[in-house]
Amino acid sequence: MENLATIVGKNIASLRKARGLTQQELAQEINYSDKSISKWELGYAVPSLDILMDIAAFFNVTIDYLTQEHSPESIDEAAATSEKMKIDPNRPIIIALTMMVIILVGLSIFLAAVFMRKDPNAPLPWSIFFWIIPVCCFLAALEVKHFYHNKLWFVSLLSAFVWSLLLCFCFQYAFYNQVRENIWFILTVGIPVQVIFILFQKIQPKQ
Repeated sequence: MENLATIVGKNIASLRKARGLTQQELAQEINYSDKSISKWELGYAVPSLDILMDIAAFFNVTIDYLTQEHSPESIDEAAATSEKMKIDPNRPIIIALTMMVIILVGLSIFLAAVFMRKDPNAPLPWSIFFWIIPVCCFLAALEVKHFYHNKLWFVSLLSAFVWSLLLCFCFQYAFYNQVRENIWFILTVGIPVQVIFILFQKIQPKQ
């Protein structure tokens, strides 16, 4: 029986070729270097567990599948299933449905606050619609990470979540609550957080 590194390497190479991807294209898809892909496929190193999870998620197979020997027919079948799941039209629909549920919840809270207010001259809670934005960005980031395992989109949506959250705080207290103090300096917190996200996206694991 071949050693684990060779088995994993052959499975990665077979799945990649069955999907019609070059090593560079696969590297871009899963956000690792093409040199790492080449090293794994040649059996010079075994990817760490977290990397195996990324690869398995991309090809829609299990980690056990990557670590076991398979016939060429089963490889082709797994690649075909992987391609079909990748273009699954239900995924964007699920993401859109999640956004609509959040909007519906926000609208329900707004209407409840309007009809239950005791003072008819009290300001309407329009700020609720501001807070919907960061919630949608956060949930979309989680779903993109889960469905597509795309680090770039995940980091981009997390960045949108942080900036929209900070803006919501500013609008809430500067306009709705009419706070006189200048609180816009809160936005400066987003700068180091954004840098952290960018650096995180650039990280390449050591092999």
